[in-house]
Amino acid sequence: MSAPSNRKNKIGVFLGLALGLIVLCVAVSSLTSHLLSSEEGWTRHDDADGHHWLHRELDLTPEEAARIDEFEPAYRQERAELQRQFQAKVQELKKEITTSDEFTPQTDQLIHELHIIHGQLQELSIRHYFQMMQVLPEEKQVRLQDLAAKALSVPQ
Repeated sequence: MSAPSNRKNKIGVFLGLALGLIVLCVAVSSLTSHLLSSEEGWTRHDDADGHHWLHRELDLTPEEAARIDEFEPAYRQERAELQRQFQAKVQELKKEITTSDEFTPQTDQLIHELHIIHGQLQELSIRHYFQMMQVLPEEKQVRLQDLAAKALSVPQ
């Protein structure tokens, strides 16, 4: 076997392994997120019935619920838009890694963009948490802090 052919085979194997690892990471991350999203905790607030779940968990009075409900629609709307962007970027990355034979600058860029959107979702959630903290009495702030601390201890 000639040296250039051997080198070409090694590069092909390396690129195949790198692509395989990327696909595996995306699959494991997606599965883990799905499994962990069923955990009870702060992140349950974002489920379809999560808003009402949080009201029950915190035993909100009608007045407290009304104060939170003032900023809930804006939060839900922004979160839905970021989730739409996140899923669109996942689809772009999926297409890229299933149609390319190597790790390209485009692959790297899509991963970076996906991380940015994920960070924006996390920041939005944390800002919303602090919005709620501002309108809750101290004893309910402590309950909300406990829920948030539990959720932060579980990777999302």
